[in-house]
Amino acid sequence: MADLEAVLADVSYLMAMEKSKSTPAARASKKIILPDPSVKSVMNKHLTKMGEIKFDKIFGQKLGFLLFKEYCEQICDESVPQLKFYEETCNPVKHHFVLKSHSDGREIG
Repeated sequence: MADLEAVLADVSYLMAMEKSKSTPAARASKKIILPDPSVKSVMNKHLTKMGEIKFDKIFGQKLGFLLFKEYCEQICDESVPQLKFYEETCNPVKHHFVLKSHSDGREIG
């Protein structure tokens, strides 16, 4: 008799598991609304908040320079002859280097 009760308990457990798989959970049906995840909107909000949404602030950084260069080469309809000058003089990517140790920084600085 105990074996029969154990089998019935197992069957009812398995049936409950099958039923729960076919119906979605109640908490999963609630959708969370997230803000716009685009990098442009996030960076625009951050730079506006910090008061650094100026050309020279953005252009002086590696990513800003690379985006400006890509814009001039691919998107802009007119040629930008100053781009070569900017690459030679103001390019933060060209002037970026990695120090191997703290003593190297003291010698350079």
